[in-house]
Amino acid sequence: MKIKDLINIREETQKLVRKHLEETGETESGLSKKAGIHPAQLLLFMRNERGLTDSSLSKLGKVLAKK
Repeated sequence: MKIKDLINIREETQKLVRKHLEETGETESGLSKKAGIHPAQLLLFMRNERGLTDSSLSKLGKVLAKK
């Protein structure tokens, strides 16, 4: 990861989540439960209404990396 990658971290994370959901047929709720974050957190993040903590991003990344 490079410093410039932080500029678009929200958009890039959202793309990765959408791609995962499309490829697996999993729901946002199912993904969030696997990651150990509240489903509302992911839903609001995907709607650009809230952010995710670095801890939540890390948990989400671990689940996405396993696919």
